[in-house]
Order: sequence, then C-alpha cells, then structure tokens
Amino acid sequence: MLAARIHSPGGVENLKLDEIEEPEMNDGDISVKVKLAGFNPLEYNLINGKVVYSVKPFPHIPGSEILGEVLNDGKLVKKGDRVIVYNRIFDGNCDLCLSGRENLCYNGGLWGVMTNGGFTEKILISEKNVVKIPDSIPDDIAVSIPIGALTAYHALRKANASAGKSILIYGASGNTGIFAAQIARIMGLRVYGVSRKTWVRDYGVFKTFLMDEIPEAMSFDIVVNSLGSRFWESSISHVKQGGSLVSFGVLTGKETSLDIATLYTREIQIVGSTGGTRNDLMELLKIMDTNQFRVPVARKFKLEEIREAIAYYETVRDGRVLIEI
Repeated sequence: MLAARIHSPGGVENLKLDEIEEPEMNDGDISVKVKLAGFNPLEYNLINGKVVYSVKPFPHIPGSEILGEVLNDGKLVKKGDRVIVYNRIFDGNCDLCLSGRENLCYNGGLWGVMTNGGFTEKILISEKNVVKIPDSIPDDIAVSIPIGALTAYHALRKANASAGKSILIYGASGNTGIFAAQIARIMGLRVYGVSRKTWVRDYGVFKTFLMDEIPEAMSFDIVVNSLGSRFWESSISHVKQGGSLVSFGVLTGKETSLDIATLYTREIQIVGSTGGTRNDLMELLKIMDTNQFRVPVARKFKLEEIREAIAYYETVRDGRVLIEI
C-alpha cells in the first residue's frame, strides 16, 4: 500500500512516497481505510524536524488527524462505520488514565508522532482509539475534530468558559481557532478574534482585530493563545482581573518572560492545555451532532501530491489543507 514516509528528520526532501507492506493485525486492532487526513502545523514541523516530541519509528508515516472507514468488526465499531482516531496513545492503567485524563498518560504520547500515522491508505489501531462519527457531521469537519475541535473544546473547558463571558482568540483563523470561536459562541460567550482574515467573522467571531489594533484598555474574561511566545505579552495584557489565559501552542516560540506581580495582583490564571480526553471527545460529538459547524477548506490534495500540499501550505494557504487518500 502507498504511504508518505519521512526517511530522516529535517526537510521535505526526506519525505518520500513508498509502497509498503500492510501491517500485521493483532488482537483488538481495527483496520481502517483512510479517506481524508488533515495537514496541520504539527505535520509541517514534524517533517521539518521541529517538533518538541520524540518521533518514531523511522522511516516515519506522519498524520495525526484522519477520517476513515472501518474494515473489520470490533466490539464497539462495525465494518463500514465512519470513524476518526482519538490520537492520544495511553496505557489505561496509570492514575491519570484511571481518572479520565488519558491525554496526560505518563506512558502515552501522540499517535502519528510516537507511532506511524495516517498519511497512508490503511491503518491498524487499537479499538479504544477508534471513534464512530455521527452521520450529521460532514467529512471535511469530521477530519478536523481530533486536533482542531478537540483541542479547542478541552482548552475552553480548562478555562471554565461559560455563558456571558468574553473571550479573545489569537490565531482565530487557524484550525483550533475556528473551532474555539464556534464552540465558544454555542456556549454563550462573546467572541473576539485576532486575525488578518476578515472571513473569521462568518465563524462565530463578533469582532476581529489586527495584532497592533487591539484597544489597550480592552480586556477579556478568557484569552486563548495558541501561537506561543511572540504573542504572550499582548495576550496576558488583555486578560481581565480574575480572568484566564489558556495556552496550547508554541508556533512562534516556546520561551517567554513573566511579570509575576501582574499575575498575582490581578489574580490571573495561566492555564496549560493539551489535546483532550476521551470524555471531552464524546461531549464534543454531542455538541457537533446538534449544532452546525463550518470549516474553511482552502484546497484538497491527493496523497501522491503531498509535496505540492506542503508547498501550498507554506505559501498561499487560507483555510484548511486536506489530503485525500
């Protein structure tokens, strides 16, 4: 079967299309025919050797966000079911897993990073990581759930988002930003975004700002910074007294300085968030089953066009880049 594989970290020149043997099935495995895969900053940085995680094996198949069709019956899913992958690897035995926080498993990691992922025609994966998708959710939206929607939902829960609060989202036009805006609106928050893209107003954002145009005196109950250190000073300056800054990305850098006096005199909570739990995912699917979501898809590429997809992502991307398999 065909797979896009990184033969060594450090650049797109090391990414090749290979014919590989189908993996051997073990007890409890589900075979999934991959239909769509999302191309995210995670995959881009992984291909270029810039992820903060340990990558294995090599050659390595990237892809942590997929939609596919089940090829064999399991206990919870059946042949023909449309599914996504819950992309957190977890042992199910540690105290964090047993308390429902699989995303923090001591022995876990990210599927598609610490294991081969979904930029291939077929995958084998443990049934505990396979989740059936309601028929009401279109493919282009379903494929964006494992990273975009779930990350956003978990972050909002961690920040205690609730009706009547205000929220400012840095990177509102990105995969997580688009979902954070729509989920926050459904929760009853007043949503503001920081983005150069005016079209984000069509996705639940009440008002958008350019980075240097946010009124200095304007503050919010929750500020979402998924972009990293470049936007840290600005984002924390716009948190209301008693409010929260939630962080889950380092695209622009992972190190910053912190004015501790500002933190305690204004009682600001800094909330770290990563991925989401299986319970989060079940709750999210109920929300998405009964509410209309939208995702801007910039362009779709075939798996054979993976290098063209990367070049497009680097230059003219304005919305999601998806890989058809």
